[in-house]
Amino acid sequence: MLPQLMDQWHLMVEQDAGVYAGILKRDWMPVQGILEKRWLKTVLRDPRMGLFLTDDEIAGFERDLGAYDVLFDVDTIWCFDQFRDGDAYLEPGYRARFGLVLQGLEEKRELELEYQVRDGERMTGTFLPFRLEFSQKNDKFRLLCFRKGDLKPFTLNLAKVVDVRVGTRMDVVLPEHKAELVMVTCLVVDHRNAVDRALIHFADYKKKAFRTERENVFELVIYCTRGDLTELVIQILSFGPMMQVLEPASVVGEVKRRLERQLQL
Repeated sequence: MLPQLMDQWHLMVEQDAGVYAGILKRDWMPVQGILEKRWLKTVLRDPRMGLFLTDDEIAGFERDLGAYDVLFDVDTIWCFDQFRDGDAYLEPGYRARFGLVLQGLEEKRELELEYQVRDGERMTGTFLPFRLEFSQKNDKFRLLCFRKGDLKPFTLNLAKVVDVRVGTRMDVVLPEHKAELVMVTCLVVDHRNAVDRALIHFADYKKKAFRTERENVFELVIYCTRGDLTELVIQILSFGPMMQVLEPASVVGEVKRRLERQLQL
């Protein structure tokens, strides 16, 4: 991004070798245009917004944006290869439990959870929340957390959380959640802003991007949990010939198998 920030957008200058600073001397106030207001009104129609805003807040924003039309309806978008048993975002109990989990994350508080394991079996305990994740393929939210006491890492589906109680503030510094990560290396051809689109599209993954010796070709390294590899492959395929997977071999093989199945249709 440095060439754009320095030469194209003129927002940063190099003070010393490898040390950069912004050139803006005072705060600036962004101005919302008509397109952005229409986008905001469109986003308000997403059923997941009710997990982060109250009904009164949504109604207030709807009144403020009453003079503007939405850009598209929710039913306009069809997510290919997505499971249909996603979380019940509009169910009052789910919204209430989600709100308590979100409060625990924001305020760094312990969470006393009751969790549906399998076949009616339930698990209870005190957990230290680390991060919320959303799976586009599964259409579900997951809570990454640690069990209090031994700091054993857990990944819990929010839909299976039966009861939540917010506890005291956490008095420990949590380590990195040790979900098994797979490093997926890709080449991205910068055609039709493919690099910018890829960086935005994979914003929820830990990643690194490098320029290569080939003109307009970038190397993108994405760190993905093993359980989310199928979802990542589907997202990579959406870029068509603009992205090529180099490694690991297992992901390259999965990409080839999916392409072969598509050719047989």
